Amino acid sequence: MRRRAFLAAAGALSVGGLSASIANSRLAVQTPPDPAYTILSGTKHETEVFVRNRGDGPTALVVGGMHGDEKSGYRAATAITRWQVSGGTLVVLPKANQAAIRANRREGENGDLNRKFPTGETPETELARAIWGVVSRHDPDVLLDLHRSIGIYGYHESSVGQVIWPTDAGRASDHAKRTAERLNDAVVPWSMPLHEFRLGGEITGSRPMLVHKFAGDLGRPGYIFETTAFLLDLGTRVRWTKRAAEELLSHHGIERRRNS
Repeated sequence: MRRRAFLAAAGALSVGGLSASIANSRLAVQTPPDPAYTILSGTKHETEVFVRNRGDGPTALVVGGMHGDEKSGYRAATAITRWQVSGGTLVVLPKANQAAIRANRREGENGDLNRKFPTGETPETELARAIWGVVSRHDPDVLLDLHRSIGIYGYHESSVGQVIWPTDAGRASDHAKRTAERLNDAVVPWSMPLHEFRLGGEITGSRPMLVHKFAGDLGRPGYIFETTAFLLDLGTRVRWTKRAAEELLSHHGIERRRNS
């Protein structure tokens, strides 16, 4: 089940005190939303969603903090909440997994949050359903999910650092490739060739992850961005993550205003 048909089927989800029905979602798209709102209010998972609406144009959703110990992802996303954009709508969920962030653990009480989004099915936990409800509410044209790995892809076993993984929709692979090249040229020092960014394989919806579900159910461009903790301090990881987000958003028509 793909695109609008799936959103209609998911319309009964509850997003904290918000209705995630598609009818209400469409109203939210037509009427500029509030600068911020809260999902799962009054629970341990309560967290804010920030919205920058600058009129006509595409909508992008940026997510950080799916894993609570990946500080560069949620710190970069938190910084992005303060960005001004020249057009379109930028939606940011900077701290998706608040309980895991507070505990500084990858997983929360229900295990790995980013394994609770089966393609073609309802997300498996209350938090995952609320996050998918944000997708339903804003109906984004592109999704960025910001992460951090321990090692470097291809050099350390089971590590996926320094990779941009695109969905198999539109020109996502080309945009990811160009962004990796730009990062390697602009931010990765020549003395750190192992840290050059790579293009990952296309995401098709084959795994129960947020961006996989976005690809499988909606068929739209999305990206998982992974930097590495290997020989990189937190500040550097945050800077590289923000730069990657800026480049990818630009490819999709969301331009950051440089005074923000």
